[in-house]
Amino acid sequence: MRILGLSEAMSGCGWHRVMLPLGFMPNSYCHVTNFITPDILEDNFQLITYNRFCHIDIGWDEVKKHYKVIMDLDDDWELPHNHPLHFHYHRQKARVLNNIANADLVTCTNQLIADKVKQYNPNLLILPNAIPLGEHQYTLDKQESEFVRVFWAGGSTHLNDLGILRNPVKRLKELPQIQMVLGGYTDTDPVSKDLWNRMLNIFTDGKRLNWKVVHGTKPNSYMTLYEHADIMVIPLEQSNWHACKSNLKILEAASKKIPCVVSDVAPYNVDEDCPVLFVKNQSDWFKYIKFLTLNKQARIDYGEKLYEWAKEKYNFTAINEQRAQAFRNLIEA
Repeated sequence: MRILGLSEAMSGCGWHRVMLPLGFMPNSYCHVTNFITPDILEDNFQLITYNRFCHIDIGWDEVKKHYKVIMDLDDDWELPHNHPLHFHYHRQKARVLNNIANADLVTCTNQLIADKVKQYNPNLLILPNAIPLGEHQYTLDKQESEFVRVFWAGGSTHLNDLGILRNPVKRLKELPQIQMVLGGYTDTDPVSKDLWNRMLNIFTDGKRLNWKVVHGTKPNSYMTLYEHADIMVIPLEQSNWHACKSNLKILEAASKKIPCVVSDVAPYNVDEDCPVLFVKNQSDWFKYIKFLTLNKQARIDYGEKLYEWAKEKYNFTAINEQRAQAFRNLIEA
C-alpha cells in the first residue's frame, strides 16, 4: 500500500491517529506531511488519511477521483459550552460533517462517537487508541527522585478537570514525601501562561505543596514528561463529550508502569477490568494517593498490572493490523 498521511507536526491527535499508526504500518510505503506538493503526488499514493480537518477538504470531488479518503475522528465535534474551544469548533461543525460524509471510510475511537458518525456515513470502523509498548518513546525510562511524585499531564483546556482536585490536594500537606509534578506547562504566550498558572495553583494548593513543572514538548517526545511520575492522577468531568474521547492517558501511564488514580467516569470506566483506582467520591482522591504514597510495593504492583492489561486489551500491533486490512479492502474495492 502507498499511503499519504496529512497532519500538522505539533498535533497530538495527528500523532496518535495518523503519524504513529503509519509509522508502524505493515507492508506499506507511508509519507506524512502537512501540505501536498507536486513532488509528493508523483509518488502515486493510493490512500489519503487525516484527523478531522485537512487543507484539501474543500475539494473532495477532485480528490476522490484519484484517492481513497480515510477520515479519522477521535472525539465529538460538538464541544460543551464551558470548553475553551467551544466557539471555534461550533463554527467548524459544518466542515466536520462534510468531511464525514465525503470519506470512503471514517475511523473513530469508540462506540459512542461511532453512533454519531453513522448518522452521516455508514462506512466506519472503530479503532481504539493504542500505544506500541516498548517502542519509540513508550519505554520504561524514568528520572529518579527522592520524592514520591504525584503527576498530571495534559493541555491548557483541562482547567475544569483539574478543578476537581482543588479541595483534595489541600489534604496532601499530611504527606511531606510527595512532590506535585505538572506536565505540559507552557508559558510561550500570555493566554497559555495565565491558564497554566491557574492550573498550577489548583494542583499545588496555591504552591503550598512541594512542586515542579515539566514544560510541554513535541508529540514525538512528549512521553519524557511521564518520566517524572510515580503516581498519576486523571481527573475528568462527567459529560457526553468526554465520554466520546478515549482512555489515552491511562495507556500512556501504562507504558511507563505508573499506577493511576482516575475519575470513575466514561471513557475510563467503560473498561470495568482496568486495574486503576477509580474515584467514586471526592474523599477517594486523598485516600488513594495516600495509599500509593505510603506503599511502594502497591505502586509497583498496580503499575505492572496496568502494563500487562494495556498490552493485552489495547494491543497496538493487532489494532494497527485491523487498520491495515481496512485500508487494503478499500484499495481492492
